[in-house]
Order: sequence, then structure tokens, then C-alpha cells
Amino acid sequence: CALIVAGEVLVAVFGDHTNGEDRRVEDVISSYQEPAFQIFIILMTLYLVQLGIFIRVFPKRSLLRKVAWGSIGGSITGFQNFLKDALTIFDVTTNESSTSLSSNGNGSLPPAFFLFVFLAMLTSFVGLLFLAACMKRYDATYSAAMFVVSFVVSASLMSSVHYHTFDHLDGFINYVMYPLGLTTLFMGAFLLVKPIAVGGCPSDDGEHGSIEEFSYSDLNGGGGGERNGDYRERLLNGE
Repeated sequence: CALIVAGEVLVAVFGDHTNGEDRRVEDVISSYQEPAFQIFIILMTLYLVQLGIFIRVFPKRSLLRKVAWGSIGGSITGFQNFLKDALTIFDVTTNESSTSLSSNGNGSLPPAFFLFVFLAMLTSFVGLLFLAACMKRYDATYSAAMFVVSFVVSASLMSSVHYHTFDHLDGFINYVMYPLGLTTLFMGAFLLVKPIAVGGCPSDDGEHGSIEEFSYSDLNGGGGGERNGDYRERLLNGE
């Protein structure tokens, strides 16, 4: 988890912090018609569908299923463009209204604002629902850490396509440290989901390991479970 926290700090410190004060409402709406962003939306939708397939198809103790449960919530919540664009439209509209420069003359918010607010609430709520579902099946530390990783990665990819993040980085250090932060996040996630040699893997019904699956082999070595099973069978048969 230390690598995940360090990577998140690097991304936050050396990332893009522009707020788009010079954008108009028309610019915000037209940005959704850019082919690059539309392709990104399609690819992210296919990625989320693939995670859903992993959750539905793979067995409960599958590593892919565990990674899918940990990643899907943060990936959905990473669509922070709806919230940011809604705030941009609100700021631009209120400023135009206060200076009597509103295009419609009354300073009312355009329909796109309410659509973006709805989509922002929807993606956040659905993402948190998946996080809660993941916590019911796996350790809370794993669930929260993977949510943060997938959220930061999804938001960073969205920002690079929709807001052209790398065009607004300040200086050579930012160009180095920002990707380094993302790489550190990936390393932390890899170490987090790596199979553990000792102990049980959290199951899909909320049980974190099974004592019966490991106790005999741990106490008696290889084959100990089979010997104890034969002993129990003889006791049941009265031998």
C-alpha cells in the first residue's frame, strides 16, 4: 500500500492542474465530439464489459476475478470529466450572467449542465456500489487500495485524452515524475494482487480463507490431510 500512496502523491503533485477558465460552453460540448475521446469512451466501455465477464465467468478463487472486482469500481468513478465540465459550464454561465454577456440573455444553465451533473452522480454512485460489493467479498484494505489505483489510472487516461494533460505539464520534471507516479501505482497494485503462498485466498462469499483446507497439511506436512481423513473414516466405522 505504501507504493500506491506514493504513486498517488506523485500524480497529484506533478499532474495537470489547469481549470479551463478560458473555455466556453460551446467548447465544453464540442470536446465530446472529438474522435479521440469517442474512441476512448468505446474502449473503456469494452474494458468494463470485459471486467464484468471476468466477474461472471471465472471461478470464485480466480485471480482475474479478484482483480476485476477490485478494478471495476474505480474505473467507473474515474470518469471525472462529467463533474469537471459541469463545474466549468456553471462557472462560465454565472460569470456571463453577472456581466450581462449571456448568449440567451437570462443566464440560465444549458441542458448539458444537468446532463453532466446526472452522469457525474451516476458514475460515482455506481462505482461506490461496486466498491461496497468488492468489500463484501475481499479484504477491505485490498478493495480500497485497488479502488484508488483503478480510479487514478482511469481518471489519468481520461484526462490525457479529453483535456490533453501532457500538453499542460510544467517542465521536464513533471514529464518524468507524472508517468513515474502512474508506474508506481501499477507496481503497488501488482504486489497487492500477487497470490500469497501461505494462507487462503478470499472467497467470493466473504470468507477470507478456510481453516479446514490448510490445517491438516500445515500440521502434518504433505499428505497429512489424507492420513487424517482415513483416521476419521475409521473412527466413524468403529474400527
